This record gives sequence, structure tokens and C-alpha cells, in this order.
Amino acid sequence: MSEKTAKPMSGRQVIASSSSLLAAVWIVAFASIPSAQSYRDQLASGTASDQIVTAYDAMTILIPITMISSWVITSRWLKQLHIKATEYNPTAVRLKRPWVFWSWIVPVVSLWFPKNLIEDLLKANASEESKSLIGKDTLTWWLTWVGFALVNNIGIVSEFDAPEGYVPIRPELELAGACLLTGAYLVWIRIVKALDR
Repeated sequence: MSEKTAKPMSGRQVIASSSSLLAAVWIVAFASIPSAQSYRDQLASGTASDQIVTAYDAMTILIPITMISSWVITSRWLKQLHIKATEYNPTAVRLKRPWVFWSWIVPVVSLWFPKNLIEDLLKANASEESKSLIGKDTLTWWLTWVGFALVNNIGIVSEFDAPEGYVPIRPELELAGACLLTGAYLVWIRIVKALDR
């Protein structure tokens, strides 16, 4: 399907994909609690750490699936908004169109490019509601999103050079990440609705 005939994305689809990601993160967080104990029990019974299987292991696949889906849907929607904003004012958005997609995953710039993009789109929208979200709300959304990403990476990094008997399932990190993502989600929904009007 060509770009011109592709069905436009809507804010409703962005909200649905974001909700799916949030649900997946909470499912994995809740699965981590009994799974951490199951891991300890299996380790204590002599099972080799590379042979241990828990419900958490099965559930963790939900996060990358929903995250990639949400990234693609959101990027397509933001691209449409970028096109509209720059049609009226070529300098309305500081980032060029390819960054709509890549800014979320390119190391280092992913720490601030998406926030800049969203704030520029809110400014270009020019509604009072959109303008009111710039500042405290966009900062809250972005800090909680980055916090979620960092908490997720702490769990991964802590497994490197882990001592013997280390339990890689960290319910406290999973729950903290889910809470941070919930905070980001609550503001994100307001941003999406404002941009979609």
C-alpha cells in the first residue's frame, strides 16, 4: 500500500496501542512476584540457573511485542501530524520528518528528541488545550517515560557479572517501572487527545 493510499492513523489507535503496552507491563510486573519466589525455590532445589523456567519468562515477550507495535503506530500518527504542521509553517517543528520515527530509539538523542517533537506539535496545534500541556505536563510525561526506560535497563544491566545464586527477576523494579509508565500514560493520553482534535 503506498503512502498516499495508506489509511491514516488516529489518536484512538495510538491510545489503544499505548494501553496495550501499559497492560503488558503490569501483567509482567504482577507475574514477577510469584516468579521470583519460584526461581529461588528451583535454585534451592538444585536446578541449574539456565534451566529455570517461570511464568515471568513466558510473559516478558509481551512487552517487546506491544512496545514495537506502539512505536510503529505512534510514529505513523506523529508523521501525519508533522506533515500537517509543516505544510502551514515549514519551521513549526525543529526535527525533520525521519526523526518522528527514529528519535525514539537512537541512543542519546532519544533522551530529549521525542519531547521536543511533541512540544513542537502541541505548539503548532495552537489550541488552548495543547498550549496548556507544554511545560509541566510534557515534562512530567517525559520524565516518567525516561524513568520507566531506565528502570527496565537497570534490571538487564544488573544481570551482568551477577554473583552465584542471583535472582534475575526483580519484582521491585518491575512494579516501579509499571508505576512510572502509568504516570507517563496518564499524561500521554491527554497529549494524544489534544493533538488529535
